[in-house]
Amino acid sequence: MNLKERRQELGLTLEEIGNMVGVGKSTVRKWETGFIENMGRDKIVALSNALKISPLDILYSTEEISESVVSEIAETSAKLVLQRQNTVLNFAKHQLSDQKTILTLPKSHILSGRSTAAGAPIDGDYEDVQQEIIVRNEVPRGADEVVTIAGDSMEPLLKQGSQAFVHYQPVPDNDGQIVIVSIKGDGVTCKRIYREDGKIRLKSINEKYEDMVFPAEDIRIIGKIIIDQKK
Repeated sequence: MNLKERRQELGLTLEEIGNMVGVGKSTVRKWETGFIENMGRDKIVALSNALKISPLDILYSTEEISESVVSEIAETSAKLVLQRQNTVLNFAKHQLSDQKTILTLPKSHILSGRSTAAGAPIDGDYEDVQQEIIVRNEVPRGADEVVTIAGDSMEPLLKQGSQAFVHYQPVPDNDGQIVIVSIKGDGVTCKRIYREDGKIRLKSINEKYEDMVFPAEDIRIIGKIIIDQKK
C-alpha cells in the first residue's frame, strides 16, 4: 500500500492527515517515505482510520522505495566505474528479492484488544473499543483480528477467556457458521447463525443457552470465526 497515493486518492493534504492523527505534516511525509520503524501502535491505528485502510496495510507499506533514496543511489552509482555499477545493481536486486520474500511470509501482526460475548451480548460500541497491533507466531490465513471470548455459550469449542481469530465479512458462507454479530440496541455476541424468512436465529453450542431470534435488519455480521481444523 502506497500511503502517499492513498492520501491523494482521498483528496487530503499532509497537514489534514497530521491533524487527524495528532502529528505534524513532516512526520506524515516521513511515514509516506517508508520510515515507520518507531511509529507507535496508537499512531498506526489512527493513521489507518484517517486513510480508511487496515493497520496491516501500514505495516507492509515499506515495500515501496522512496524517491529520495532512489535519486541518491542513482547519483552515487553514476560516479562509479561500470564494474562497480553492476555490483551495486546486483546488490540492489538481491536486497529487493529478500525484501519480497520477507513481506510475503504469513503475517504475524494482527489487531487485538476487543472482546466478544459468548453468552448475553456485550453492551457498548464494539467499534469504539481501543485496539492495538500485536505480534503472533501463528496467524491463520485470512485472519484480520484476534478477539477474546467472554462467556461460556460457545463451549466446548470456544472456551471462556480464550482467543479466536476473525475474518471480516458481512455475509456468512452458510447457515450454522460461527460468526460475531452486532445486535441493534443490544450489543455484540458470538454465535452460530441461521437465516429464517426475514429473521436471524443465533444459536449457542452450550445447551444451557436458549436461541435468540431477531429481525434480520437488526443484525450486522462483523465476521466469521476461523476454526482450527486441527482441534
